[in-house]
Amino acid sequence: MSSKLLRRCSVACALSMSLAFAAAPVADAGVVRGPGPAASIDESEKLPVIYVTGSNEPKQSADAFAASMRRFGVDVHVFMVWEPSDPATSPYVTVKGNSARIPAFIEKLRAETGHDKFDVVTYSQGGLVTRYWLKDFDGARHVRKVVSLSGMIKGSPFQADAVRNGQCPPPGLELLVPPELAKNPSDACLEMSSEGDEVRRLNTPSEALPGIRYYNITTTLEYDASPYRINLMDGPGDYYNIVTQDLCPNDPVVHLTMTMTPSVQSLVASALKGGPLEMKCMTPDSPPGAPSLKDVPPVENGPKVT
Repeated sequence: MSSKLLRRCSVACALSMSLAFAAAPVADAGVVRGPGPAASIDESEKLPVIYVTGSNEPKQSADAFAASMRRFGVDVHVFMVWEPSDPATSPYVTVKGNSARIPAFIEKLRAETGHDKFDVVTYSQGGLVTRYWLKDFDGARHVRKVVSLSGMIKGSPFQADAVRNGQCPPPGLELLVPPELAKNPSDACLEMSSEGDEVRRLNTPSEALPGIRYYNITTTLEYDASPYRINLMDGPGDYYNIVTQDLCPNDPVVHLTMTMTPSVQSLVASALKGGPLEMKCMTPDSPPGAPSLKDVPPVENGPKVT
């Protein structure tokens, strides 16, 4: 079944890069729907949301993103991928080891909220942490939908280069690995490598697990998780692939500030609420014939280990 192109975007213009939005007419935009068929999920119930952080995202940043979602009426609970007080959780040591911590977090949330199902928002390496949990640690039965912000669906070419060059963790990052846990390649490298057996297994027989709806959001200005297409799904499944420049051509959405960008926050909130998908743009469209950030060639190779 061929992909369907949905054209929905609620655009807002601001006089400058600010947190304030002003209403503007709906503009053409592209959201590619996965080949389906759509999963039968009940979106009538408002579920608590788990935010699985980026690899070395500080708690202050995670709490700020959670606060932004709460302003949209979303009940958010933060799972920190890296707990600095526990060296074994270093994202340069393990990915799946952190996935294995989520079931205990879920049991605590079930007791606190009375819910057995949750929605998930995840960012960067947290996307792989989440997907290993879903597949390898019985997480799928607790999840209705996943919103993934540049979540490296296809693994990391950067880590593949590092493994190939015998420098994984890459030079400098080994300082973040406790000496007693150091090895080359690290488990984290092997679990993230786009060429590794672990990611290949994770994506077999399909990248999308049945019964879960996915919203995969990325940006053509992606550098840290590049090329941007690694953050999008292919094959069967119930998912939306969303490139922010298709919705807001001039919004400067980049990896490191993705969760802090108001227009991205509005898009995440609309996905959690069950649509229609809307991204409230921070900057107006370019005049007819004028270039936009959408015209900037995407990074194809990203960071390399030399």
